[in-house]
Amino acid sequence: MSAQYNQYLKQYLVLYTDGGSNDVVARTAPTPQGPWSPEQPLVSSFQMPGGIYAPMIHPWSSGRDLYFNLSLWSAYDVMLMHTVLP
Repeated sequence: MSAQYNQYLKQYLVLYTDGGSNDVVARTAPTPQGPWSPEQPLVSSFQMPGGIYAPMIHPWSSGRDLYFNLSLWSAYDVMLMHTVLP
């Protein structure tokens, strides 16, 4: 799990893999204590076969462009991922 304040959203943003499908999901909240928004899927485990885990927000990523690292079990490797926040 990775969490940090996002200047663009003006909210806290958290990324983690959910316990059921192992998809990477995002949630936002006005404070670290919540209340947290519903899960928004970012990366489907079906899109990245081989077992994804440990999304980590890049510490300099605080705008609309979100960069995060994502680990892959099968290759035991780390990938730099990018998405644009709504």
